[in-house]
Order: sequence, then C-alpha cells, then structure tokens
Amino acid sequence: MAATKQDGGALAALMKAALALPVLAVPMRSGAAETGEIGFSVLGYKERDLMKITEPVLWTRFSFAETWEFRASILMDIITGASPRVVSNQGGTPVQTITGASITDRRKGADAKLTKRLGDFTFSASRTISDEVDYDSRAFGLEATWDLNQKLTTLTAGYGKANDRVGSRDNPQLHERRDTKEYLIGVTQVLSPLAIVQSSLQFSRGDGYYNDPYKITFTFPPPGSEGIPQLAADVRPGSRDSLAWLTRYRQHVPASKGTLQAEYRFFRDDWGIRAHTLEAAWEQEINEAWSVRPALRYYTQSAADFYSPVIPTPRPAVLSSDQRLSAFGGLSPSVRGIWRHDSGVLVEGTVGYYYNAKDLRLGGDGSSAFNTLRAWYVFGSIIKEF
Repeated sequence: MAATKQDGGALAALMKAALALPVLAVPMRSGAAETGEIGFSVLGYKERDLMKITEPVLWTRFSFAETWEFRASILMDIITGASPRVVSNQGGTPVQTITGASITDRRKGADAKLTKRLGDFTFSASRTISDEVDYDSRAFGLEATWDLNQKLTTLTAGYGKANDRVGSRDNPQLHERRDTKEYLIGVTQVLSPLAIVQSSLQFSRGDGYYNDPYKITFTFPPPGSEGIPQLAADVRPGSRDSLAWLTRYRQHVPASKGTLQAEYRFFRDDWGIRAHTLEAAWEQEINEAWSVRPALRYYTQSAADFYSPVIPTPRPAVLSSDQRLSAFGGLSPSVRGIWRHDSGVLVEGTVGYYYNAKDLRLGGDGSSAFNTLRAWYVFGSIIKEF
C-alpha cells in the first residue's frame, strides 16, 4: 500500500544493511574451487501502536567457471497495522490521525546479479523486481570495479535505472509512473593489514509521480475567525535530484580481538532536505565461534521546503504534511550476535530499537508537529557454505 511505501523503503534499506557483505570482503579467487552459500533471514519490525512488518528472505551466492559469480534472492513483506493518513489541527495543535481500516498488504520481490572477473576488472549486471497491490517496480543495474596498487585500491562505478508504477486502493483510476536514474562512483583503500576505508558518491535523478495518494492535510481556521476548514491532498514536486556521500572505516585491534566499525552518510536533495547519519560499532570476538557487535546510530534531517502540518495562506501549489518530510532526529541502538561453526554454518541475530523525535534533531529545532516514533526490530539469519 502506498501509504506505507516510504516506510517500506526504510525497511528495505534496513534489510539491505543487514544483509550487506563486510567492507573488507574476500575477493573471488581465480582458479579456486567452486564455492557458494545459501541463506535464510527474517526481519521483524514493529512500531508502537502502528505498523508491523515481517520480511522473510531466501538467497544464494555461488561462483563457477573460475571467474563467474551469481547471486539471487526472493523476499516477501507482510505488512499489518495502522497508518496515519490525516494531519489535522482540530484540537489546536497539528497531529497525525489514524483513519480508515487497518492495513494488510503483501509485497513480493526478487533480484539477481551476475558478475564476471577479467584480470583486475570486474563487471556486474543486476535485475530487481517488486510487486504489491498499488506499487510495482522494475530496475536494473550495471557495475564495474578496477583493482589497482596490488589490489590495495579498488575503484567502483555504477549505473542503475528504476521504472515504478504507482496506484491507489482508494482511486482505481490512478496509474502514474516514476522513473529514476542513479550514478555511483567509489573507492576502497586498504590502509594497512588492519585498516580499510571505503567512500562513495551516489547521484539520483527521478521524474514522475511522488505524491502520496493516502495523505491529507485538514486545517481549521483559528478560533473566533471567519473561514471554513480546508482540505488538501498531498502534492509534491514532479522530480527529485539527490546526492549521497557514504564513508566507512574499519580498524582491527588484535590486542583486544575487536574491530572498530564507523560510518558517516550525508544526504541532500533539491526538495530542501539535508540529512546526516553517523554510526559507530564494535565487533568483539569472544572465542573462535562467538562474536558480539553493539552499535549506535544517530540520524538528523531538515524539513523539505514544501512541508507544512497546516495549509498556509495563500495556499501553495505544492504541499505535504507527511512527517517523514519534516525536521527530526533519531537514535538507534542495536546489538548483534554471531555464531560460526566449523561445518560452514553461520547463525546471526540482531535486536535494535528506533527512537525518532523532534528534539533529537541536530540543534534541537525539529518540526513542532512531529509525533515521536518508537519501534523495535529483530533480524535473524542462518547461512550455510557449500
């Protein structure tokens, strides 16, 4: 359901991060025996009094013919709960209001990626599909890497394109499109046998339908004044340009058998949003089989230029009261446990918590109408090498 599409996007990002390979990934070994793995994961996400999402994922990865690698996954989002649809100031202060019946939805997705290594160069092509009742997406990607300096430096370039189709359960006549192109450049540098840094820039250009057909702004005039309540649908610009810069650093400390993991991401777009994400984690080896990884993530963003929890006068042509476009900040602590067995089985479990609030925005000047979000998530996976 499109009312939860941006929530689903955040969940997809969370799952992608949970499944991502370490920055210091083991390269494909030329001439090595055919190897691979198969895995199953489940991600559970529960907002306080709102959405509940369960996402099982099955994936596989294997190399063959010495220089080829294939990856594929299938997943399903199972979404239940309630979603805020109206922002109203009827009580004097703008608040989100849950209206309508509870949401029940299913999203099915699959992706595949084929990689070929030619000496110091690697070329990949990928395909992704995603279907739900009122939102379908088709995307493909191309990526190339070049190993330099005896494989201590790796340059990366990528291109992707997505073609999405937006509908609405409330309006069967709605069939809009959104097309997005993405470009990526990056570098990975081995600093020492114990340290590595990775940095990338990603530019995205989107055109098409960005409105949320389920969101409404309902504004009452001040008490004692003339006028009637106004109702406005969610209307956003017909394009969006964004730039994201991500830097990761890993430093292993042999004396303590631990690894420092730090990440910083800066995001900006032409809607006026500026966002910063900082995460610090420490992966501690307990013994040959067990390790634990506590982490803390901080997020802060400014509001979109057209965000407003009430309808201004004069009424603008572009307006959204969706609080995901407002100014706020958030903290997310988590802890991950990992168990490895000599047979090639790896079991992993993560528990995390989201706390988003207006007062957590950097500088403390978040949007006054932001309703605090509290949510738990759990992630578990089992992987078998073969």
